[in-house]
Amino acid sequence: MGATMNIVFVAGIHAVGKSTACEAISVEFNIPHFTASQIIRAERSSAIPAASKLVTDVEENQRLLLQGISRLSANSGLLLDGHFTLQRKSDGGIEAISADVFREIQIAAIVVFIDEPAKIAKRMFDRDEVSLPIELIQTHQDAEVAHANDVASMLGVPIVVLSAFDIKGFSSAIKGWGISRHTF
Repeated sequence: MGATMNIVFVAGIHAVGKSTACEAISVEFNIPHFTASQIIRAERSSAIPAASKLVTDVEENQRLLLQGISRLSANSGLLLDGHFTLQRKSDGGIEAISADVFREIQIAAIVVFIDEPAKIAKRMFDRDEVSLPIELIQTHQDAEVAHANDVASMLGVPIVVLSAFDIKGFSSAIKGWGISRHTF
């Protein structure tokens, strides 16, 4: 991967609106948008079955993600829609993704979306017919935000935490960081 890669990592738990926000910003700034799972699936089609949001091997998926990102043009950037924490399939526990993964990806900035757990639960059920306890959603969201802040601090990159679907806030952050279609 080249040093000119500009990656804005867009995080938040499942069904918080990351993809919706990324699609809008992708159009506004002419920045390509990929989900981490798209990149992983492109590297190994069986990495994450389409119907399941749980992962079996977090480390292997992160290796595939890094491999996939390295295949992208070194002179461009992207919005990378993903997670700082994942729910393990084996025991349902929350696992933080190593800060080293984000260091290797060479993220330039972080956006984290949050929402009320009840709203996330409704979207999750409406979209995927998955029903999770509100407490688990809150615990996962808290872990996601905490680890995002830790990674931002470790890597010295800017971070903003926004409410779900705050496209204006996302756009303002991109502009404030000096990121434009010309830096990608």
